[in-house]
Amino acid sequence: METPCINVCSLNPEGLCIGCYRTIDEIIGWSGFTAGERRRIMDELQGRESAGTTAQTSESEIANA
Repeated sequence: METPCINVCSLNPEGLCIGCYRTIDEIIGWSGFTAGERRRIMDELQGRESAGTTAQTSESEIANA
């Protein structure tokens, strides 16, 4: 079964895992989801990662200003 997990398991303040960008409900339910449900979530993860990276970069830039 395909999984986005990279074994860096910790939730950020927005409730997303900092390793795979899934919510806790998505992590817990992963093995019970259909292949289509898992694919839909996988398709959303890149956007979540990009949004998180942008937020982290902005915070870093502000701290160094």
